[in-house]
Amino acid sequence: MERYRAALDAGTDPAVVTGWIAQTQAERARAEADLRANTGTAPRRMSRAEITTLVDALGDITAALRDADPADKAEVYRQLGLRLNYQRGTQTVRAAVDLSAHHR
Repeated sequence: MERYRAALDAGTDPAVVTGWIAQTQAERARAEADLRANTGTAPRRMSRAEITTLVDALGDITAALRDADPADKAEVYRQLGLRLNYQRGTQTVRAAVDLSAHHR
């Protein structure tokens, strides 16, 4: 995270850094899934501190995306497999995630 913050401080586009973070998290999740598959153990429950750390990190991503160029946001969402559809009549957003890219 320190390297990502340093990159942001140096002027790197926040959406690019967000993409790096998402890619790193996805790679970690795949590696953990591979380890579980190879050891035959059930997934480990996250501790309260781990969940808090993850949510705090996502808060930084939210701020970066809020100020990012719309095209950069769209690319981040695409790489995450996230589709957002605005419903004008109800003024709501319907979100869908394609998780197939993140599972083997």
